[in-house]
Amino acid sequence: MARAPIGRQQLLDAARDELVRGNGVLELVALTRRAGLSTGALYHHFGSKSGLLAAIYDGFYEGLRHAIADAHLPADADWATREHERTRRFVAYHFADPLASVLLDRTALDPQLTELEAVYIRTMSDNAAGNIRRGQAHGELPADVDPDSAGAFVIGGLRYGIAQQLRITPLPTPDRAADRLWRPTAAALGLA
Repeated sequence: MARAPIGRQQLLDAARDELVRGNGVLELVALTRRAGLSTGALYHHFGSKSGLLAAIYDGFYEGLRHAIADAHLPADADWATREHERTRRFVAYHFADPLASVLLDRTALDPQLTELEAVYIRTMSDNAAGNIRRGQAHGELPADVDPDSAGAFVIGGLRYGIAQQLRITPLPTPDRAADRLWRPTAAALGLA
């Protein structure tokens, strides 16, 4: 009986497992062994190892965008309360995914992904800047805070702060880590 072809999702799952096991190193031999397939299946679905890694990045950041979306935040709360919850969700998402520490501790898993990573960070920073502008427009944030600089500062700070929190032994709870990271975020934005 012929074996059913391994699908795209199985390759992604095996590659994520290998990246976590290898602390960011993805050896094709180990991947093919784990997934029980030839490298031809990888090239068929992703075109290259870089294509596979790009798909993993896309999946991780798509999940993050969903986790921190406005739809998950209290609609009737003030800006600071909503953003504290968004920060909590941002941190919890990273704590729940074992791949997060690999993605946060490496500038890029593959040199060809450096630009892709920069796009994700720039997009998150731009979204944060727009959010800060909305807070300013409602009078909930100081008008003298530059939204673009503050957005980049917040996203960079969260990413490096989460990476640092994930290295602590014993690991703090996601809520404890989020509270630790919310304080400097709130201070940088001029919140009391």
